[in-house]
Amino acid sequence: MEPVYMTPPQAAEYTGLSESYLAKLRMTTVYGSGPNFIRLGLRAIRYRRADLDDWMVSKTVVTQAAKRIN
Repeated sequence: MEPVYMTPPQAAEYTGLSESYLAKLRMTTVYGSGPNFIRLGLRAIRYRRADLDDWMVSKTVVTQAAKRIN
């Protein structure tokens, strides 16, 4: 399967986050670690769909109630 490269607006739509939040995640570690991205130039940023998926999965929070069920 070919990797899918997305622009920041496409990545924002895919994740449901704002473009500005993704930009903040790229620029600072104050907000935690963001998804991996590719810098093709000063302004050309791309995200791989697989990297976005992996990052979102890594943010999964398991509640105490879910732990008791399992």
